[in-house]
Amino acid sequence: MASITPARERDEVVVVGRERPYRYALDIIVRMNQGSDNITIVGRDKNISKAITVYNILRDRLGDALELREVNIGSMYSKRNRRISYIEIKISRKI
Repeated sequence: MASITPARERDEVVVVGRERPYRYALDIIVRMNQGSDNITIVGRDKNISKAITVYNILRDRLGDALELREVNIGSMYSKRNRRISYIEIKISRKI
């Protein structure tokens, strides 16, 4: 199941994990249809490419109705003092 947590008012975070990319894309489309305007797709470590695939699926399906707001990349340290890379893709729905 997709991990979706509210970040701010009308802003949600989708953390990409083990599921297939189409499942995350479907969850994001459902959230947008329920009224969420801003969504952040987060991919960590080996799931960075999967997060990009989710965005590309959404771009192909939604076309001009999808707006790419911001892309952040970086790294952070885990509890085991291991560096983990991440990507945050912030998208919004054009009204």
